[in-house]
Amino acid sequence: MMQGAHIAKSVVTDYLESDLPVRLVSFRNHWNVDDEDLPDPLAYKTFEPLAIDVWPIIYTVVVSTNSFNRDGYDLLGNPEYRTEYTMRTYVWAKDQNPEECTLKRDRLSTVIRSALLDHPSLNAADTLGCEPLIQEDTLREEFSDLTLIKGERVMAGAYCGYSMAITETITRRDYGELVGVDFEVLPLPTPADPNF
Repeated sequence: MMQGAHIAKSVVTDYLESDLPVRLVSFRNHWNVDDEDLPDPLAYKTFEPLAIDVWPIIYTVVVSTNSFNRDGYDLLGNPEYRTEYTMRTYVWAKDQNPEECTLKRDRLSTVIRSALLDHPSLNAADTLGCEPLIQEDTLREEFSDLTLIKGERVMAGAYCGYSMAITETITRRDYGELVGVDFEVLPLPTPADPNF
């Protein structure tokens, strides 16, 4: 069976969840800022649409599948494909001060970009054996305008868009192989009225 888009999303989400705590400390030290200026985002494992109720957050979505390229065969003769997905990892920040809100968003976007481009770390976090690789030349960032929330706070968002390839294998059961049978024997109902 092939892995599918949900695995591509899970690979990035799990990787960022484990990678960001240490990376954020390094960036805070480098920029000489505290965790108020560069806060820990909450990672959302979610399906779209998303209700944003905590700040700041990051979440990853798969936009489309770009290509399937035959990569060879595994040891059992199953075909292996290198599947490339178009993906986005979003960053959302909120603050009462528009300038601070923008700074939080921009700093977090920089940290996320650094993590996504760190191929050795991404590969080290690969527990599914799908060999993820983000295509560096496809990475781009887009930033939203500031948006007012109930007239007292502003939020700012951005996303990193990129293509990521993972290895997927098409496997199948041999013909005639019995996978399993589940059944339950129930007695036939008997009528209460003997003249029925």
